[in-house]
This record gives sequence, C-alpha cells and structure tokens, in this order.
Amino acid sequence: MANIGHVVIGLIIVGAVAYMIIFLAQQIIARQVAKLIIRLEQLKNIPVRDRLVDGRKMSLTGKSLKQFEALEAKYTKLEMTGFEAIKKQADQVLFDSQGVNFVKSTQSMKVLRQMEADASKDIDIVQQGMNDLEQLDREHKQAVLDLEAKYKELRKILLSQSFKFGPALDKLEEILGALEEDFSEFARMTEEGDHAAAADIHETLAMETNQLEERIAQIPALYEDLNEKIPAQLAEISEVYTAMAAKGFRFEEDFVEPALADLQKQRKIGLDLLQALTLKKVNDQLKGLHESIEYLYATLEKEVKAQQRVAKQLSELLEFKHHVSRQNHDLKIELDRMNQDFVFNKNEFDQVQTWTKQIHNVTEHLNDVTREIETQELIYSTVENGLNQDQDLLTAVEHDQVTMWDNLQKLPAIVKVARTRVTQHDEKMRLIQRRVERQNLPGIPTAYVDFYNSVNEELGRLMQQLDATRINIDDAQRQLSIVSADLDNLEERTNRVLEDADLTVRLVRKAFMFQDNQEVQQAVNEAKYYYEQSYDYESATRILGDVLDQIEPGTVATLRHQFQTEVTE
Repeated sequence: MANIGHVVIGLIIVGAVAYMIIFLAQQIIARQVAKLIIRLEQLKNIPVRDRLVDGRKMSLTGKSLKQFEALEAKYTKLEMTGFEAIKKQADQVLFDSQGVNFVKSTQSMKVLRQMEADASKDIDIVQQGMNDLEQLDREHKQAVLDLEAKYKELRKILLSQSFKFGPALDKLEEILGALEEDFSEFARMTEEGDHAAAADIHETLAMETNQLEERIAQIPALYEDLNEKIPAQLAEISEVYTAMAAKGFRFEEDFVEPALADLQKQRKIGLDLLQALTLKKVNDQLKGLHESIEYLYATLEKEVKAQQRVAKQLSELLEFKHHVSRQNHDLKIELDRMNQDFVFNKNEFDQVQTWTKQIHNVTEHLNDVTREIETQELIYSTVENGLNQDQDLLTAVEHDQVTMWDNLQKLPAIVKVARTRVTQHDEKMRLIQRRVERQNLPGIPTAYVDFYNSVNEELGRLMQQLDATRINIDDAQRQLSIVSADLDNLEERTNRVLEDADLTVRLVRKAFMFQDNQEVQQAVNEAKYYYEQSYDYESATRILGDVLDQIEPGTVATLRHQFQTEVTE
C-alpha cells in the first residue's frame, strides 16, 4: 500500500509540473501576441492614408501616376485584408496555445511574426515611395523655376553681349532655343505630375544646359583672341617687319610675309571652328597660332639684337684690326733694323708675313660685311660667328706680336749678359791655369791637357761669336751653356788632379815609416813612376794608398781630409 501511495504522489507532482509548464507557455505566447497586437495598432495608426490622399492632390500622370497607384493599391490591400488577416492569425495563435500541441503553437506564432514583418515592410515601401514622389515633385518644381531663370539669364547675355560671341552666336541661340523647347515639355510634365518621364528630360536638360553655360563662359575669351588680340599682333609684326625691311634688315629664306599670310588663314580656320562650337579644336588652333606668333616675334627680336651686336663688334673690330696692322708694320721695321745686328733663325720674317696675310683676310671680310650692310644684303644673325672668328684671330695675332716684340727688345740685354759670363769664364780659365802652375807638378796628365785646350777653344769661338757683326743669339746661348758645363767639369778635374798629386806626396812621406816593408817599398817605387814619368797621379795614389790602407786602415781617407781642410782654409 505504501508503494502505491508513493506512485500516486509522484503522478500528482508530475501532473502539477506539466500543468505549470503549459500554463507558463500559454502566458508567454499570450504576452508575445499582445505585443504584436500593439505593434499592429501602431502600424494602423501610421498616417499613410493621409499621405496617399495628399498624393492625389499632386495631380500625378504617366509613369508617376502608375507608381503612385501601385503604392496606393499596396496599402489599400493592407487596409482591407492585411491588418484583419494579422488579427485573425493572432487569435489562431492564442487558440492553439490553449492545447498541448506546442509545435503547432510555435509554427502559428512564426507565421504571425512574418505577417507583421511583411506589413511593416509594405508600409515602409509605401512611405519611401511617397517620399520619392514628393521629393521628385519638389525638385522638378524647383528645377522649373531654376531653369526658367537660367534660360532668361542666358538669353539676356546672348542679346546684350552678342558682339562677344562672333560667329558662334547663331549656333548658341539655336542650342538655347532647343533647350527652351525641351524645357517647356519638362515644365508641362512637371505641372501635370508626370515626374518619372520629366526626370529623363530633366537629366538631359541639366547636362546640356551646363554645357551651354560652359560654352558661353569660354567663347568670349576665345573670340577676343581670334578677332582682336591675334589680328593686332599680326598687324604689329607686319608693321615692325616693314619698318625693319626699310632699314635694311633681311631674314633667312624671307619667310615672314608668307608666315603672316598663313597665320591669317589659320585664324579664319579658328573662327570657323568657333562657329561650329568645337572649342577643343579652337584651343588647339590657338595654341599653334600663338606658338607661330611667338616665333615671329623672337625672329624679329633676334635680328634687332644681332644688328646691335654686329654694329658694335664691327666698329671695335675695325679699330682693333688697324691696331694689329700698325703693330705688324712696326714689328717688321724692328725686325729689319735688328737684322743688322742679329741672325734670326725662328722664321720671324715668315711669321710676320703670315700675320700680314691673316690681317688682310680679316680686312677683306670686314669690308664685305660693311658693304653688305650698306647694300642691305646682310642677315645680321648669320654674320656674328664670322666676326667672332675674326676677333679670335686678331687677338691671337696681337698676343704673338707682343711676345715677338718683347723677345726682340731682350736681345741686347741677353748679349750683354752672355758677354759678361764669357768674361767671367775667361777669368776662371786663367785662375785654373795659375792654380796648376803654382803646384810645380812634374807634368800634367795628357787627358787633362786635351780637355783644358778643348774648353779654351770653345770659349774662344764663343768670344768670336759675340764679337761678330751679326750675332746668332740662339747659337751663342746654346754654346754658352756648353762652355759653362764644360768649365764646371774642368774645374772638377783640376781639383781631382791637384788633390791626387798632393795626396801621392803625402802617402810617400807616410811610407817612410815602413821602410822595412818590402811591399810598401815596391808600391812607393811604382807610385813614383806614375807620378814622375806618366803624371798619372790618380794611379799613383791608388797603388800606394791601397798598400798603406792594408797596414794602417783609413790612411788615405785621413790624408785626403787633411788636404781638403787645408785647401778650404
């Protein structure tokens, strides 16, 4: 019995729990349905119908009317059946929730939510559609006002400033007239409410109107350029060219007049392009015209400046040429005068003759330029290079003339210096001779005597050269250099001979200290032979010195140092 009681109690508890779950589920569904019913009432209270009524007042037609009617039909269907269907679905959900079929209740609730969402979406579509129609209505009505004012302003500009548009005026008026006709159609459609069709026209009108405004803004400057500025520039170039031609200016290939005629043709082509409103081509045409005009201005300016430079340079060159020519004449006279005293072997006379020919060629060229200026045959810009070459040539000739003149003026001083040095050399030869004689040597080495005589003969020939009627100064200077070098060599040889002779005597005295040494005595006898018989003092010193250095190292060096010290004192 106790077990049965427990089972019964368990069943009661399970039942109670199930009841509570069902009750709670019903309450949840009821609350969700209540919220959706409230949302439904909110949707119904949106003043969509009022907006549709106002929409009827816009007097829509055509595509716009069809769009409006579609929106109205969508909302009317919602009013007539949609809202009521949602209410019935809500009641069905509440009814289904009273049972225990939770799956069916859930599905019914899902359908209800979807119906409410669709209704909300339809209302948003209608609202947005009405917004679009109302916005389009406002835009088109404002566009009508704006375009009407704009076309009046454009018409006013074309009428009051017609002179600024030249041949383009007729085309502009034609385009404006066509736009005004399209505008009338746009205004009619807007007034009738056919905004959808009007929108297509408005888009085209806006684009073409902007294009017309841009043309009207650009054309006056282009027409002014073609009709006033460029003709004025061409007239100025023609006037300047005529005046320059009258003054004797000439131009390469004489292209200015044909170029002016061609530019006039190109300008008329530009006006034709302007009449056709092909503004990009007009700008391209103007670019070419301006470049050609600038080139003509530059050509005229180049010749004017070239004329100024040529006139100045020609005057300076004529004066410079006279100076160089006079200097060449003076140089030739000086050469003739100094040729009596000096022998020239650097082709000085030929060089002066070459300069004479070069100066003559420059003179001929300058005369040709002067004649072409007088006969008005000269293109100034083409002659500058030749004048610059004349300038460079005369400058180089003048520099070389000055160098030659300076060298000529130095010749007497050079001769004087050479004679002074020869006198010094002659005195030096006498001193060398006296030094040798004072030593009372048994004799002089043959090689030394030969070299002494050779130097003496060279010095004698040099004296004769410097005492000649005409002095070959180059040869004399070259000979003087040889004599100076040989004399220095002779002095060194003299010092060596005298030093070796004295050193031999000192070594012989030193050898007396070694009389018992047979090798020393033999060396003494051999050294005496070289000293007394062949006068080969160098060999005598070497033979005896080598033996004594073996016995007493440093003997030769010590005795040589003693001699050199005594000589310097």
